[in-house]
Amino acid sequence: MTEQSSASPDELRTLEQWMEQYGRDVMSTAYAYVKNYHQAQDIAQEVFLRAYTKRDTFRGESSLRTWLLAITANRCKDYLRSWSKRYEVQDETVYHKEVSAADTEGEVVAKLQRDALWNAVHHLPDKFREVISLYYIQGLSSQEVAKVLCTTEQNVRTRLHRGRLLLKERLAEGGESRA
Repeated sequence: MTEQSSASPDELRTLEQWMEQYGRDVMSTAYAYVKNYHQAQDIAQEVFLRAYTKRDTFRGESSLRTWLLAITANRCKDYLRSWSKRYEVQDETVYHKEVSAADTEGEVVAKLQRDALWNAVHHLPDKFREVISLYYIQGLSSQEVAKVLCTTEQNVRTRLHRGRLLLKERLAEGGESRA
């Protein structure tokens, strides 16, 4: 925390801008990995703190967003391998955008379909869930997903294809089966 106390107002504004611009992306990526809203919040905070303290190591070889999502993916993987993750109670609440108060029947049906899809995505094996989340939810290109996950673009495309097939199969079965 000593670095924060010695930070200039311009540096703090930069951090605030990062959080405003990329906070939702970092948060939803973290949630896609850990499936726990509160843990995803903690990870998102850690990601921005880590990115801020290591900002001089950003080489600009990718976009700032891609760099932040790579930090997020790595931090989530560290968390999922950690001792504390193995011994915590799981929070099965679903993180998604709130539906407006003026729900119509069509909006309710659409929400149920989105929830079923989101649930099916969360029950995919990690290697498929992470590429689907980064590609469809975060809107990254396959090249950007490859950079975030430190893999090849062909591997990303293969995982996307196989992940979509698994999703289609699970949604046809009612989304109840798990791998």
